[in-house]
Amino acid sequence: MFIFDNSILFKLRNLCMKIIFVNMSKKISPEDAFYENLTLGLIKTLTSVPRVCNVSLERRQPLNPGQVVNWEQRHCVYLPEDMKKFYLSTDGFVLNWSYQYAPSDIRRVGYIHFPHLLQVTLLRENIENTHPTNGSHAVPMGSSNSATDGAQSTAANATKDKWGNATPIITAKSKIFEINNVNEMAKVCMLYESTSSNNPKFYLLELSTLKWQFLAETFSEYLRMSIAHLGLPYWELCFSSFGLPSWTEQLFLLLAPHLLEEHDLRRGRIISPASEHPYNIIDPNVFRGKPKGVNKTAAGSSVKHNK
Repeated sequence: MFIFDNSILFKLRNLCMKIIFVNMSKKISPEDAFYENLTLGLIKTLTSVPRVCNVSLERRQPLNPGQVVNWEQRHCVYLPEDMKKFYLSTDGFVLNWSYQYAPSDIRRVGYIHFPHLLQVTLLRENIENTHPTNGSHAVPMGSSNSATDGAQSTAANATKDKWGNATPIITAKSKIFEINNVNEMAKVCMLYESTSSNNPKFYLLELSTLKWQFLAETFSEYLRMSIAHLGLPYWELCFSSFGLPSWTEQLFLLLAPHLLEEHDLRRGRIISPASEHPYNIIDPNVFRGKPKGVNKTAAGSSVKHNK
């Protein structure tokens, strides 16, 4: 019979303890799990893409309910429920990543930005509801004449954007909030057609022509779209009438050519998840738990960085 001596048993015990300790150390923290769910695993997806490096996420503390209520009272509107849960979990976030064009040429290009709630402010320019495609006249937001409103409503209902979606009806009761500025060419806007509504929609406002292009029905859908587009620079301009800058289009062709397909179903607001592409579906329940308050940090990971 073979008999173990005490030294062998002691070594086996130590080995088992080390394995247990390593497994415990790999356990993800609640805060890390929250941001991984919030970004739908985008950081892991990006770090697996060739030449993508320096992926970093800026984490922010959540707002308290009083701060959200103060914002709503200041602007006399109600935030939609999914957007409210988002800001009660984190006061926005910023995700950046870089692309390695050459061994000594690394540039930061990827960018997903959701602003602090206080930075979501009214768009105070004199936005007019212009419809050059059907020859209708511009109607200022301040117009309140009932006949004018009726004509405006008829024109708006008859007008479609590039993707066949109805353009918004802008009246004196409408409220437009700026979410993001896209290269000084367009603005992502959250638009309440009336102050009594708590279901605003998200549009792209082209600054040169003041045309509206529909983006998303809800905040969750807009967040999902930014993740599905991997934070590629100026991805919102995919939905504009003038398209992407040439250098940005080259990045799309390199990293995600499927996003530029002419008949991409997402242009029709239908997103079909597929295993090979990060077409994620967001579950608003991830916003229910608050992460532990931490100072502003950068949780980054670098891969395939050749010096």
